Amino acid sequence: MPLQGILFDLDGTLANTLPFCIQAYQLTAQHFTGKFLTENEVTSLFGPSDEGVLEQMVPGRLAETLPYFLDLYQQLHLLECKTPFPGVMKALALLRVKGIYTAIVTGKGYYSAVISLRILGLSDWIDIMETGFPDRADKPRCFRKVLERWGMRPEQAAYVGDTPYDIQASIESGLLPIGAAWAQSSTLLKETHSQAYKIFTEIDSFIHWIEFGKEFAFYCAANS
Repeated sequence: MPLQGILFDLDGTLANTLPFCIQAYQLTAQHFTGKFLTENEVTSLFGPSDEGVLEQMVPGRLAETLPYFLDLYQQLHLLECKTPFPGVMKALALLRVKGIYTAIVTGKGYYSAVISLRILGLSDWIDIMETGFPDRADKPRCFRKVLERWGMRPEQAAYVGDTPYDIQASIESGLLPIGAAWAQSSTLLKETHSQAYKIFTEIDSFIHWIEFGKEFAFYCAANS
């Protein structure tokens, strides 16, 4: 089945946003509780959206913690990460030329995701964006929403993500699971037996797959 759509994770897949995202959580927790959380303590809370993570850190004060976190997130974003990973724009441009739909499915909150798309200049390249839920991680639910809007079957799409959960969610939903392991923050290569269809450690290899992979050939020929 030729691919007609590619869904992307955001943090650690399209841009190196994870390090300063963790830092923004650390500074927010320290401001409101006086306690400094380690990186492992922060990432152990991941799964829910920003709202869910902040509620775990500082229960009952989301009206205060969320604006504080978002302000820090934007400041750090502008200081540390103004562009996507090198090659990402080329990949998105190539997908557009080939007539492949693109979307972002991320576990982060809506407001921080909008900040990232604006700063990274990705807004014009992404057809749809679905963000996370405050109570749990549920990317399969987001996949279904994207595919419904596209009028597309799961086997016609792939998801590109940088964690084992991304691969598992893709398989559970019937999407082609593609691993993005070009960031240092990716945990995919720590998995002994990955179920990913492909794992790319360099974006150039991912671009080459888009250009010449058999998964695109029939659909691209039909739409040329």
